[in-house]
Amino acid sequence: MRAEAPQGSSSPGNSGRPKIEKDVWFLLFVVGTAFMASRYDFQLSTLALPQFQQAFGYDDQTSVLIGTIAKVGAIPAVMLTLMADRIGRKPLFLAAILGFSASALLTAFAQNAAMLATGLFFTRLFTMVDELLAVVLLAEAAPARARAWMLGLLALLGASGDGVALVAYGTFADQPDAWRWMYAAGAVPALLSIIWRLALPESAAFVAASQAKQADPFALIRTHRRPVILIGIAYFLFWLPISPALSYNSQYLQSVAKWEPSQVALVSFAAGLIGLVGTFLGGRLADRFGRKPVALTATLICVLGLSGVYGSSQFGLVGASLSLGYMAWFAASVALRATMTELIPTKARATVAGTSEIGASGGAIVGGSLVAFLIPVLGGLGHALIAIMPLVVLALIAIAFLPETKGRVLVEGEEEDVSKA
Repeated sequence: MRAEAPQGSSSPGNSGRPKIEKDVWFLLFVVGTAFMASRYDFQLSTLALPQFQQAFGYDDQTSVLIGTIAKVGAIPAVMLTLMADRIGRKPLFLAAILGFSASALLTAFAQNAAMLATGLFFTRLFTMVDELLAVVLLAEAAPARARAWMLGLLALLGASGDGVALVAYGTFADQPDAWRWMYAAGAVPALLSIIWRLALPESAAFVAASQAKQADPFALIRTHRRPVILIGIAYFLFWLPISPALSYNSQYLQSVAKWEPSQVALVSFAAGLIGLVGTFLGGRLADRFGRKPVALTATLICVLGLSGVYGSSQFGLVGASLSLGYMAWFAASVALRATMTELIPTKARATVAGTSEIGASGGAIVGGSLVAFLIPVLGGLGHALIAIMPLVVLALIAIAFLPETKGRVLVEGEEEDVSKA
């Protein structure tokens, strides 16, 4: 597989975007299945929080703490992802699929809150490894002038996993212990996807970088420490208010607003469909105008939209707010992922993906812990979630300090702007 499409090739009527070869489309399809399985798990684990709570008899504060423990699984995932710059992307990608399948089954058969938290922890660990490597593999193969757009398509494939989870939850959540078999079903596509991954070639960019005489990944991290630190801080502050808002809307709408599971699934499904526009819009705009302006604008809109979810229980208003929040979240995520993959050379790209995830996971963990602390202080989950939203100002400041990476060529040793090529 080519590390980079010829920069001068573009097809007529395609807005100057380079021709995308068949092997890159195949790679998108293959790694997209990992996103599908991961998003199915994430969506189900957030939707089913009230059902977990009913099954094991704990309160809202404990529920938020268990969700936060699950997010801690992303930290060891970072340590595993660092190995991809040494042993390759493919073997680690395949191993994470097996780990995800086993962890999903552990969650499905949990007998107490401790087993549930353990299963959610390891499920998040292995799905995070696959998410990070999927982004790295696709970014290293996609043409520079279409990279953010293709990362948006990857997010779209992942969103299909959200859709499956929403349909299953809305249909069966009222049945006793339905969450168990729904979670167990999440392991099936992960196991079947191994067949697709057997056809997955190793990243050509990684192979080329491994054969060249390059500094080790950690030396490259030290050389590029300023942008690496900046992206880590940006991810931390981005996820600090946004992760809790995305994670606990099902619990809020069911436990506080007294919605039925089917209502939650319906509004989430509709909002998700509308929100998918953000993957296309964010990718196209980021390729045209730059990563930073898209990330800044979308982050602010995302927080404003999600804040509306917790300020009302009216079906239409919640749906509109959630749609706006999702659309902007998808757009901001695409722009930030593109920046993250373009910061430093190929040899350390998985390492940077992992270290940036430390910031993202740290923000999610601190945000969830802060919400859990504020629930008894402010008198409820909704008040606690709204209270941390103003922290987005810090995220906007951090994103503004990021370097602009639009058009950067992902070939080892080259950092030129394709617009000058």
